[in-house]
Amino acid sequence: MELLKLEDYQNLDSRKVIEYFIEISKIPRRSGEEKKIREYLETFAKARNLQYIKDEYENIIIYKPATAGRENEETLAFQAHTDMICEKDIGVQHDFSKDPIVLYKEGDDITANGTTLGADNGIGVAYMLAILDSNISIPNLECIFTVQEETTMIGAIKINENNIKARKIISLDNGKEGKILISSANCNEWIGRVEANKETINAKEVYKLQYANFLGGHSGGNIGDEKRGNPIKLAMESLKEISNIQIIKLVGGSRVNVIPREFEVEFCIADDNQEIEVNKILKIIQKQKEIFKNETILLETLSQANNTQAYSIKTSRNIINFVNQYQNGALKKEEKGNVILSSNLAVLTEYEKGIQIEFSERSNQKDLEEKYLETLSELIKKYNINIIWQQELKGVEKKENNALLEKCQKAYRKLFNKSMEEVISQGVVEGGFFVDKMPDCEYVCIGPNSYDVHSPRERVSICSIERIWKFLKELVK
Repeated sequence: MELLKLEDYQNLDSRKVIEYFIEISKIPRRSGEEKKIREYLETFAKARNLQYIKDEYENIIIYKPATAGRENEETLAFQAHTDMICEKDIGVQHDFSKDPIVLYKEGDDITANGTTLGADNGIGVAYMLAILDSNISIPNLECIFTVQEETTMIGAIKINENNIKARKIISLDNGKEGKILISSANCNEWIGRVEANKETINAKEVYKLQYANFLGGHSGGNIGDEKRGNPIKLAMESLKEISNIQIIKLVGGSRVNVIPREFEVEFCIADDNQEIEVNKILKIIQKQKEIFKNETILLETLSQANNTQAYSIKTSRNIINFVNQYQNGALKKEEKGNVILSSNLAVLTEYEKGIQIEFSERSNQKDLEEKYLETLSELIKKYNINIIWQQELKGVEKKENNALLEKCQKAYRKLFNKSMEEVISQGVVEGGFFVDKMPDCEYVCIGPNSYDVHSPRERVSICSIERIWKFLKELVK
């Protein structure tokens, strides 16, 4: 792995895209903290005498007039979000509020070093800046830069559709080259809490069960990959047969739309036959290790501990049972293998008054969603989970007679002599809100190959950036 140097890519047609990606990678842009990238975009537009509109949420739309002779063509819009997921490996010193993302080259990939890269969706932003800064022949163009896609989606939710003339919108938030997203999932997300006080106990032994170095990833794009595993689910599976268990401490996962990578739980066993109970756990984790050979799964004894603070047996069992009975992962697939119903148990941790759980559900079919939500609601009631936050993110239904899709396919076939695969995705895209506001809108989502987004292993292919750039130039023609 070596530092990424722009001079190494002067012969690439897409060098301007890489240049802008390097530039914006210097700008901290944690979701909800997009002020600096918004200021950069304003400066960019002013320097090129381009009209723009900003709103109170930090969204920006930059307008570029049509090339002479194309003024009467339909207006075209590109869209990307300016925020990024901020994840880092344990032990990595990086402050996402002020430190730039240092870019590296590893083979054909651009990557970071122990942190998320921000290609989701910084590479989309870079494409739009490169188009705005080029002499490519275009129709009237609108470049829509939205905020907080990774958290609240407030940018897309609150954007004023009156500022958007285009009824053909191409999102650049897809991480699979050769695939064009035409339908996305409706998504529900929750934060639930169990209020519970700890009690003082005299524990003969305290144990720590640790799961680490799991792949994690995007809860939409990667949920179908069972090899990734969910350390929270695996840990609770290991503890499910221990009846007199008392949880002392637990922490794992990072955010509701990220597959967890780590989980730790400290506990004691209120039983004289601890050796028998521990052996039950060891048998289960041994089977797990046979599947997850490169990940860390470890049970260790910490110490004897008097006056230990722990949750009651009842509270501990309720949490373990809830997690074990929670339906997680890819739950339903269509004939082509696309996941059309999934769920992600994302976070299990403590808060000041008890235990907090974050989880989500995604579906491309209304009937599947309704059935799942009914079962989930019963489980939440059974274990007295108090839902303190919930949001629904709009999906994009497949649109018949999509002229924008046909134009994309035509341009792609001309360049590569093949069609793009039309994808129904579990991912949630901002297009759901655009289509909801503008029912006559045609929407698709494309992008270059990126991998392991939402994790410190995130990377994007340089060759793929080049091919998608050539495709975008052909398309705007």
